[in-house]
Amino acid sequence: MANILYPAPLKVGSKIAICSLSSGLKEKYHARLDRVIDGLKHRGYEVVEGEFLRQNKPRNELDAKAHAKQLMGFLLDDDVAAIMPPMGGELAMEILPLLDFKAIQEVKPKWLVGFSDVSTLACALTAKCQWATLHSANLMQLHPNETNPYSLQIFETLTYEAGSKFEQGPSAYYQKNKPNYAQNPDELLAPSEPTQWQCLNYTDERTIEMTGRLFGGCLDTVGLLLDSPFLALHEFKKHSANEGLILYLENSELTPTTVARFLLSLKLAGVFDDINGLILGRSEITQSHHDAFDYRHALDVALGGCLFPVIIDADIGHVQPNLNLVNGAKCSLTADIDQGKVLKASLNTELS
Repeated sequence: MANILYPAPLKVGSKIAICSLSSGLKEKYHARLDRVIDGLKHRGYEVVEGEFLRQNKPRNELDAKAHAKQLMGFLLDDDVAAIMPPMGGELAMEILPLLDFKAIQEVKPKWLVGFSDVSTLACALTAKCQWATLHSANLMQLHPNETNPYSLQIFETLTYEAGSKFEQGPSAYYQKNKPNYAQNPDELLAPSEPTQWQCLNYTDERTIEMTGRLFGGCLDTVGLLLDSPFLALHEFKKHSANEGLILYLENSELTPTTVARFLLSLKLAGVFDDINGLILGRSEITQSHHDAFDYRHALDVALGGCLFPVIIDADIGHVQPNLNLVNGAKCSLTADIDQGKVLKASLNTELS
């Protein structure tokens, strides 16, 4: 059984570190950053900013060693309860070999919160240090006036004790267009497109259930590392053998053809061996004039023959809103399916 370490619940006065992982925020986003930081303070949290948070240097001037040193400082600081990067960034994988995972294993776990390239480090902390991490909306999406329940669930999840349980389901609507925080620092989620989870490989009328430990993140970045020593997924699967594994992935910038290549490479590397199910988020790119086929065809090519359930178009990733997925936690997903459409679904998570 996996010995997952759950961070202490956040409470009034808890310290949250906000830092960039590979690049800071451009000045045009600082007003939005100020709004979300004010929101955290209004909730009673103490906020400390990382040195590079408000810097945005050219790529050739970025210092991976400096970013790694800053992050290690927060990871090893037992006064820090959570680390919330404002957004993912581009090259978080660059700092992975610069982190001292043995030292991290000796300190109290703390929450790492977010998605996109944040999941690169979150998966490493879960796989190598057995820390639970939270895949959810990024900090920049957490405006103090936000009312979307998936966003508000983040703050509730961060207060849960080990052993707690919570339930989620599909959203009613998702937001198709990207927000523009530079133009409108007070922009809130405005979902308008009907959500429809689907099952890729089962089209008859049935109820499916998958159970296991949750693990996953952004296919663009995590997909390159799932077979590496930094994510150590094969080792993590061995530790989770009693419960099995539910893998989840989402696509940001990959074209349909590239998605198919990534998924096929993971399949050939044995990443999908012995998993109990796969959940894929909605894709930002569904069609490209450079591709021979669309996103759904790409998934059919790579995953259509899988025997385990494959749920697609779920509330995960760059097309908001985001489920709150705790890497390392026990999870069960039950879904009623008819003609490939998910008519009803329930995702139950247990922090044990």
